[in-house]
Amino acid sequence: MKVKSIRSKVLIAIIGITLLTATAMAFVFYGRSAKMIEENYVTVLSQRVRLLTGTIDDMLKDVCNIDIKSSCDSELKEMLKQYLEDQDESRLSDIANRLRTFSKMDPSITSMYLVIPEKNQVVTTMDYPVYRSDIDAGKILQFETKIQENDGPVIMDDLVHEESKLLAFAEVVKDTDGTILGYVCTNIEEQNLRYDYMEDPANQELDQIKLIGDGKVIATREVSQIGRSFSEEKYKKWIRHSETAGADKKNIYIYCEGSFSRCGIFASVKKQAVLSDLMQMRKYIFGIAAGFGILALMAAIYISRIVYRPVQKLMTAMKAVSDGEMDTRAEIVSKDEIGLAAEEFNRMLDRIEELIRQLIQEEKKKKDAELEALQYQITPHFMYNTLNSIKCYALIHGQKEIATVIEDFVELLQTCIRKKGTFLTVAEEVQVLENYIHLQEFRNGENYQVEYKIEWEAQQCKIPRLILQPLVENAIIHGLDLKNDKKKLTIEAYTSDSRLYLTVKDNGRGMSEEQIEELLQKKGKKTKGLTAVGIPNIQDRLNLYYGRQAKLTLKSEGEGTTATIYLPVNRGEDEE
Repeated sequence: MKVKSIRSKVLIAIIGITLLTATAMAFVFYGRSAKMIEENYVTVLSQRVRLLTGTIDDMLKDVCNIDIKSSCDSELKEMLKQYLEDQDESRLSDIANRLRTFSKMDPSITSMYLVIPEKNQVVTTMDYPVYRSDIDAGKILQFETKIQENDGPVIMDDLVHEESKLLAFAEVVKDTDGTILGYVCTNIEEQNLRYDYMEDPANQELDQIKLIGDGKVIATREVSQIGRSFSEEKYKKWIRHSETAGADKKNIYIYCEGSFSRCGIFASVKKQAVLSDLMQMRKYIFGIAAGFGILALMAAIYISRIVYRPVQKLMTAMKAVSDGEMDTRAEIVSKDEIGLAAEEFNRMLDRIEELIRQLIQEEKKKKDAELEALQYQITPHFMYNTLNSIKCYALIHGQKEIATVIEDFVELLQTCIRKKGTFLTVAEEVQVLENYIHLQEFRNGENYQVEYKIEWEAQQCKIPRLILQPLVENAIIHGLDLKNDKKKLTIEAYTSDSRLYLTVKDNGRGMSEEQIEELLQKKGKKTKGLTAVGIPNIQDRLNLYYGRQAKLTLKSEGEGTTATIYLPVNRGEDEE
């Protein structure tokens, strides 16, 4: 029995898939439970590690601030300077008392040392010994080297109790002239870190938890690893970020780094410990879920193919049309509502294509009319004036030179009024300008010094017809008309990247900024003696052909004016 209604098809699909999936849902739920437990545990553990890292980081920040404050203490510096001057060891007790003032500022500080390299001595805040002398010079040198190489907390051997290790912040104590008097070390015993943070009962399920700083293990449950290099090669994928969480097949890893100390907590826990209650059940559930999943998948594929095949074809056609392929039509594969929708969609596309064709024809006619009207604005007054000049010259002189003038004018006239094609090459435009300038020399009875700088790559570029003639006309009539010495014109064309630059420059009287702005802003009006028909004409034509990709600019620096047009490079044969 053929089912033509899309509603019936959807109902059949929903009922079939529901019957299959409902049976397997319970089993799938248990499978997802394991994943959810793991994800929740990672989230909780990340929060705990983040909180622990923040607590340690804040503690280290406080200790560092106390160390810096003590190294800058003027009273401590004065005591140390007096001791170095008079060698009175009774002053060392006063120094120790001053250090105790700072060590009591934070309970995390186990001791503070003042290392005096000059005397190979260490003054402590401990009751005994208050100070220790005759420390091996090599150890003092090793201590100074570590301090210079690290700007954060450093794991080092205890200079007073050699069997211990300390996590220390160290700052230089300098005299006013920059002389190093000694080093203040603010110490935290590793065992305090381990007892306070690493062996917290809340973290007992963790397989390993380590405090890492500068690539070294600062604190961990395994005392033998303290001070050793952390195994970055093994765990580098987990510690290359300031905070990350993830897992491999056997373990869950968490790493969080403090923003101040750059020390990080690295923790790991075996998955088996997290999912121990679900491990036995998982195999059974996954086996059943896999069987029902295969059946559900096969049924869903078959039903969805029946239901969504016509919908898919219609959507494919709609996407192709949205990408611009207007000739695409939807394939009609059924007689239900989707098939009717496909038929209406195809009819709609036919109508849209017809409307687009009409719109293109109307816009083309409009553009041709506007361009033709714009081009003819600049030709009539020039043709009439030139013809009158030629007529007067022929009547008065009757010379043969008139033939050359008429020939130049005819070529220019043909360029102005021809209707086939709206573009010329730059080389053709330059030929038109040569004829035009020759006619102006004849008309005005003057000689102009003209220099053409036409780049070879620019010669065959297509440009709108007579786009430079109004600029040359303005340069001759309004720029050079009052100049008595050499009247010079420079015409350039060159390309840069994907642009073509056309420049007309004269050495005439120039223009003010106000005149330039007014000339570029107003259309078809006179601007302080300058005819503003040609400039707006150029702007309108550039806008019609190129939009914002082309522009006309005028520049004058007191003497002479430079007009520049830039537009996209076009070397193609298609003028449109």
